[in-house]
Amino acid sequence: MVVLSNVHGLQAEIAQHGAALAAMCVPDRDGHLADVVLGHLDAAACQEIRSFLGSSIGRVAGRISGARFTLDGQQHTLASVHGCICHHGGPAGFDTRPWQWLDVQNDRARLQLISPDGDQGFPGELRITVEYTLDDTDALHVEYTATCDRASPVSLTHHPFWNLAGEGAGPVDDHRLTLPASSFLELRPDLTPTGRRLDVTGSAFDFREERALGDGLSDHDDAQLQRTAGFDHYWVLDTQVPGALRLAARLHEPSSGRVLHVWSDQPGLQVYTGNFLDGSLQGRSGRPYHARGAICLEPQGFPDAMNHPEFPSIVLRPGEVYRNRIVYRFSKDTP
Repeated sequence: MVVLSNVHGLQAEIAQHGAALAAMCVPDRDGHLADVVLGHLDAAACQEIRSFLGSSIGRVAGRISGARFTLDGQQHTLASVHGCICHHGGPAGFDTRPWQWLDVQNDRARLQLISPDGDQGFPGELRITVEYTLDDTDALHVEYTATCDRASPVSLTHHPFWNLAGEGAGPVDDHRLTLPASSFLELRPDLTPTGRRLDVTGSAFDFREERALGDGLSDHDDAQLQRTAGFDHYWVLDTQVPGALRLAARLHEPSSGRVLHVWSDQPGLQVYTGNFLDGSLQGRSGRPYHARGAICLEPQGFPDAMNHPEFPSIVLRPGEVYRNRIVYRFSKDTP
């Protein structure tokens, strides 16, 4: 475990397993520190249970329908648990691997993973690095880069489970979310995209103005919300400037005063409210994690893009460099 720190007392713990953000200690409006990401009780539990907590996800984040895709005329069949969907890179996705430390300093850490040709069914060798940097403006920067020796789909993401009241503090229904996104992707019953973009106007999915998560989650008549028992959808950001960082989400927890701004260079982000947490996972605080005990804000490419030609491509080719830059900027409200 590596601990990064800054002059204001913020700390980020980075784990080798899954190149994960294992803890993130941030002060509230009164200066009291709390860990605001869900994490495993110990290192052994992290390796025994695949929970994605804080992990680096790949080779392709999200669900791939049919656990297959065709690229350059060749069909590729992917590893899967249930035989019909490849989820978060397959059963042995990047979150399950020990990454290699490349560089460690007080304020930054860089790790590498080499994914061989055929790994989980994906073509080509992929070399990935992730660099974490904690600066003195209270921002944690996470930057992924990757290169390949053969064309392959690549869409990495970072998967912290945020609870700005503190990990294990209970449901995040009172967290207030803002998303600059006018549409989201409709899901089939197997939770893969249909290909249709739905307008958020008047729906549970409209967070263009700050709104409590619980307000949206309480819309029990929404068919898409019923399908996932909470949010587990991809929002398409309104501003599309390839390669440029822009605000992707704002999260505010009123009782602590903590505010999180998420900046991204990706076309959208997956929002997940921990719907599958069932209390069986015990966190660092010793408290069990239940459904809606956190929210994930995961900047990434369009899910299942290989099977939807109408979506922006996520194919990486030799000579190109894949990048995914994320900035988590922390601040406090004014009471």
